[in-house]
Amino acid sequence: MTTEAATIRWLHLSDFHVGKNDYATRKMFDYILAHVRKRRSEGFIPDLLFITGDLANKGLPSEYETFWLEFISPLQEEIGNSISDRTFVVPGNHDIDRTKQPAFSQEEIADPKSQYLDPSDEGAGLRGDMLIPRFRGYLDNDCTVVKGAFAKPDGAYAQCLTIHGQEVGIVGINTAWLCKDEKDERKLTPGKPLLEKALDTIESAKLRIVLGHHPVDWFIPALQKSIKSLLGQSHVLYLHGHLHDAWAEPSYGGGQSYLAIQTGAGFQAHEGEPWRNGLVWGEADLHAAEVRLQPWRWVSDQQAWAPATDAFHEHYRQGEWWHYSLPSDQQTKVNYTAAAPVAQPPKGWSVFKPDDLATHCQSLDEVAALRYFDGAVPDWNTALSTSIPRRHIVGNLVNRFQHADATDKPIVTLLLAAGCEGKTTALLQAAYAIVEKKKNDWRILQRRDESHSLVPDEIIPVLDKNYNWLLLLDEADHAAGELQTLLERLPKSLHGRVHSLLACRDTDWLSSGADNLNWWATADFHKERLIGLDLNDAQAIVLSWQAYGDTGLGNLAKMPETERAVTLERQAKEEARTRSGAFFGALLSVRSGSDLHNHARLMLERLGQRKIPSGGTLRDALAYIAAMHAEGMEFLSRPVLASAHRRDSGVST
Repeated sequence: MTTEAATIRWLHLSDFHVGKNDYATRKMFDYILAHVRKRRSEGFIPDLLFITGDLANKGLPSEYETFWLEFISPLQEEIGNSISDRTFVVPGNHDIDRTKQPAFSQEEIADPKSQYLDPSDEGAGLRGDMLIPRFRGYLDNDCTVVKGAFAKPDGAYAQCLTIHGQEVGIVGINTAWLCKDEKDERKLTPGKPLLEKALDTIESAKLRIVLGHHPVDWFIPALQKSIKSLLGQSHVLYLHGHLHDAWAEPSYGGGQSYLAIQTGAGFQAHEGEPWRNGLVWGEADLHAAEVRLQPWRWVSDQQAWAPATDAFHEHYRQGEWWHYSLPSDQQTKVNYTAAAPVAQPPKGWSVFKPDDLATHCQSLDEVAALRYFDGAVPDWNTALSTSIPRRHIVGNLVNRFQHADATDKPIVTLLLAAGCEGKTTALLQAAYAIVEKKKNDWRILQRRDESHSLVPDEIIPVLDKNYNWLLLLDEADHAAGELQTLLERLPKSLHGRVHSLLACRDTDWLSSGADNLNWWATADFHKERLIGLDLNDAQAIVLSWQAYGDTGLGNLAKMPETERAVTLERQAKEEARTRSGAFFGALLSVRSGSDLHNHARLMLERLGQRKIPSGGTLRDALAYIAAMHAEGMEFLSRPVLASAHRRDSGVST
């Protein structure tokens, strides 16, 4: 058997949310098609095409028509190789019409005694009455060879294919049966009996692949062990999506191994937002008993695809691919010689050395600079660039850590700001400034994806006692309680060596209850506020814009050089009607980038999700304030809104 003949290749996609943004989604379709065309010209032709859920945004028929006709059909033509016969999809939580059967009981259906999730005619009948109507748009518009499988008694599909002379088993499960709202984590199950029967069907296959939408740790805790045991005893590759980032992790169940592979979102983010759109190429070499993976990410600054080098752990990397052992029933040979442990950061987290970050301290090219000036979300490369000024708040943050080497208590400093005021840039700039002077003694552990949790048992093993650590968290309200728990549980060897720099929207910090935690009992805790714009910061910002000519200056290019900074500062104060002003309001006045308007849209969407006791949302309250201002009545203002929000959150003013 030659290596080439024993290698099965695939393209793994997920989470397109078609209907969320028609133009941006269609552009991502084009980018993926171009990327696949390039890979095919390089000789990488997949044998299998997998899409692991969230094809649509709201489970509407029109969304699936767009997905299949405008993307999958052209993609299959690009790939060729009769790939339409080997295209497999599964539903996700966005493939549900939530207007159908909204009041069902997750607990009742998950109870094994209910028989809802049995692979039987009775189970199919129960699902047909309660669950199948919610997936009708997905089921009616499925264009694969297994169309309708989830509505049948087996409640899943299992296919055995012969590819390059090798038997390959494909199982598709519905992990979204019980999806109900935004609090589904640890309340889901694909149905253990449905999975068990499907795995029995592909028992003879040499390569067994299971497709689902959710990671296993989103399943009901009481059912996780049995499901992991099934996956482990069948030695499967479990491909899934949902968390919008790439990840791979050797896992165990029933005393045996399986490999969990998570791909990024096909479309989750507009360009300039913090999330990244991505995909994963994979191949299984049955001759070498090896799985090789290659994650890619769309980099908007470069308008190109690039390997997502921080997605999988470096321990498994060999050149451009990440190599994992193919799960099998053969006993693993254990090397008992002493070796330095490899502490792998959990999903969504990355470790940075100061020397690695130092490479970003150079000027930006014009395209990247202008995109940032017009509202693109900053990353390390942008924030640390010499083209981007350091505002006064950065020095304030750094000063809080000046005695970090000499303390035996964690330092926790929180940067609070309204949305789009520049807190992420300040956070990254301050983090580097804190660690750069003692590069060999410090490491940064950053949560790069706010959708991932802070789990103390996963973080503490990463914290090598030979270094000082700076934990870096944006959107810190999501992890405040967990961070406090982590600091309380630090071993003695890490006392005084683990500090935290946080950032958060001020309203989110209050509404989450994070402000009510007793931070001073566990840490040297400080708050810094980024509010508006002073003249010194305005002058530094204008100089950075000016370096890129009239295009960099935007509307300020039309006025005398001596008036530009003063005008920017004045615009900030006029937009906010406060002494300190609002930087984002000033940007909207003098710049016209699309990313700025996307930020405004996202801010309004976020406010629309914040309920207030009097009824309605914070967006409704903001609309009242805006209407009053339009009529010249300015006694309602942002401070008034903030004060009311503090009271609604149970926080005294």
